[in-house]
Amino acid sequence: MFNFSCAGVDVLDDPIDLLKGNTIVFLNTESNMLALRTGESFEVEAVYFDQYGIQRDYTLIWQSEDESIATANDGKVEGKEGGSTTVVVSYLDASSALQVTVVNNAFEVASVIIETPSSISLNLLEEVQLAANVRNIDGETLPDKTIEWFTENAAIATVSSTGLVKAVANGVVEVHAKSEGVKSNSIIFTIGSSNERLGSFVPAGGYQAKGSATLSNIDGKLILKLSDDFQTSFALGTYIYLANSTSGSQVKAGGFEVAQITTNGAKTFNISDLNASITIDQYKYVIILCKPASVTFGYAEMN
Repeated sequence: MFNFSCAGVDVLDDPIDLLKGNTIVFLNTESNMLALRTGESFEVEAVYFDQYGIQRDYTLIWQSEDESIATANDGKVEGKEGGSTTVVVSYLDASSALQVTVVNNAFEVASVIIETPSSISLNLLEEVQLAANVRNIDGETLPDKTIEWFTENAAIATVSSTGLVKAVANGVVEVHAKSEGVKSNSIIFTIGSSNERLGSFVPAGGYQAKGSATLSNIDGKLILKLSDDFQTSFALGTYIYLANSTSGSQVKAGGFEVAQITTNGAKTFNISDLNASITIDQYKYVIILCKPASVTFGYAEMN
């Protein structure tokens, strides 16, 4: 068994590794959306995480796609005139987009919110009803506004004029709504389900991770198994998580904590006993996480 302190990340300072950078995350906006009045400004907080989930203090590049609507300078976003535009924040190959809507008064649409989990799994021919809430700049509902619904791929899932989504083929597709040109948050649908998913562990951050993970539906229970040859680095507080990101901070904040581990070798976890609502298609990765430092030791992408 290997024992390391999860604070030991000197290996990450190689600039070649940084070219593979992961993500830029907005800390103080909802669903990567921002609404402003004309002439109003807001300081947007964004941070860069490298491929190992380590936050890096780099100078980010801010660029508004339409500066007649809104400008962006080092995180300060200012509304110029009514309309919608996108602010792109980037560093090397990582970028994130912030949707900015500028309004002139409280009668105009400032945001459209689909209030449901950001990802949903459906079986073939299954349907689910979505609802969108149109709000003004003060957060008040505008009930008389027309809402339009859109699917990115109607061959995978259709959506009616009232927001009824129907799964028609296996795959992944996004659905969103619009009102007066203002786009909502997108809902990701995974269509089709399986009884088993497999993944092989990949090491991260110079730590050790090997072996495989299996997620299976067995007698109505979701079971996670780690293989006999499973092996990883250990520190104080090494945990198994299910997550949709490999970034350590995002795993800790938004992933599902399965259990702490202290040994290598085969392991079995009954996920349904921990949380009966979790489905086999809900998470993309099985993560080995040093929880105290939010550092990913390794991950298995489940296929």
